[in-house]
Amino acid sequence: KKTAILVFTTFLLVGTSSHKNSHKMFVPALSANMRRWTRVSLTSLGQWPAPGLGQNVAAAQQLYYCSLVTASHRLDSCSLVSSLSQRVKTAQIISIAEAEVCKKLSTAPIHDVARCPIMSCEEHREIKDSLDKENSLDLLVGHILETNILVSSLALQHNIVWLTAPRITKTILVRDHSLPASITVGRVTSATDNLILNNWQDLLASVGVTQEMGKREIQCLPTDRTDGIKRNIIGYFLLQGIPEVRLAAESFQRLRMKILASGDFSEVEDREIIEFVEKKGKKWSELSGKMERIPGVLRNRYNVLKSKEALVTEGEYNLEDDCSIVSQVFKADKDILTDGNVSRTDWEEIGHVSNRSVPSVQHRWIYYLEPTLRRYHAGTLDTDVREELISYLVENKLNYPQDIDWDKLVKLPDFAGHTSTSLTRLRANLISHACRKYSMKYDQVTADVIQHYWHNTKRIKPKQNQIERTGALVEYYI
Repeated sequence: KKTAILVFTTFLLVGTSSHKNSHKMFVPALSANMRRWTRVSLTSLGQWPAPGLGQNVAAAQQLYYCSLVTASHRLDSCSLVSSLSQRVKTAQIISIAEAEVCKKLSTAPIHDVARCPIMSCEEHREIKDSLDKENSLDLLVGHILETNILVSSLALQHNIVWLTAPRITKTILVRDHSLPASITVGRVTSATDNLILNNWQDLLASVGVTQEMGKREIQCLPTDRTDGIKRNIIGYFLLQGIPEVRLAAESFQRLRMKILASGDFSEVEDREIIEFVEKKGKKWSELSGKMERIPGVLRNRYNVLKSKEALVTEGEYNLEDDCSIVSQVFKADKDILTDGNVSRTDWEEIGHVSNRSVPSVQHRWIYYLEPTLRRYHAGTLDTDVREELISYLVENKLNYPQDIDWDKLVKLPDFAGHTSTSLTRLRANLISHACRKYSMKYDQVTADVIQHYWHNTKRIKPKQNQIERTGALVEYYI
């Protein structure tokens, strides 16, 4: 924090110069989207995006020395004062700087994370020399390399390129790339997602690339390592202001998923999906490149459209529907409760027999039928675990679903018979009720808010017809 104060002091001293050519040399600013992280915009140095002053000691020291040199040259050229030391002695200015920095750093912990310039990587230097100034992707990459932002040294050492569309998982990374535990993978909060999207918008605006051009560039998967490294470079920019160490490949993939999966389908797009499948089959990757949508999103949309064409049954399930699904699921896999091995082809057949869409019957099985049968076997069919779930979340300060190890949670005795999806749904329902009661947004509801809601509302007993229906379902299963 002392180092950060020195940095801020130097910024303020030079920035307050009355010389007409020294306006806004150093502008300290605290961005709400960065959750207390201070970002410094050095407009005179080509808008070098410095890291948060409270983020790490090494970065603050580097900024300090850089600012001293730059300040000295600026003061010499202006001939305003004889030396930098004379201005530093101005007690009033120093006290103001200290107060401002202490205020900004009082609630921001210092994470001593080693950082280095992005151009310290040899691959990045080689790429910079071969960029095409007519290519939008290369323009974005070139801007980042020219700016020479600071990035995590650890992340740069594990500059993993992800050439496929499937989600990056820590299991795969640890197994195939010996990823250290200090690098965070997955469990991305909504605040992190918002920061990634905001950084992307800043990057497009800085380079002058349009939204459509940017979307077209991130839609394409990398074809080789060099192409992947370019996307990683953008990924490092997207990670600016995020305190934990993450992989650049993951942040780029997160951006890709957020942008390409968003937006409703138009009638024109629906017709294009149907016509493509009729002519070429279910080649979702090829269709993805044509429509700039994620393959999984296109597949789900196709299933919805086909369900509408077939005039499948919609609405609530009755006991007969549930029994039919249970029968068909166990016909496809008699060990479904232990191995969960039901293929997509099996689900399509189950949907056809039930006259329901595939997503609908899957949802019914995962969120209601499977947990009911598992709880029957565990002897917890009549046990309400919501209070135990809330206590666990509060005691462990788990405010986001990404923070919860659901696989570990379902193994605890208190939650015997439950699945990760059933517990996820219980938590989601509690949050929805709290949102309505306290007029809050979904991502504003913490574990403490859920507990407060629980302690200040009355429990409603299950209706008798619900109890009887559950009992009838279990009897059919037996």
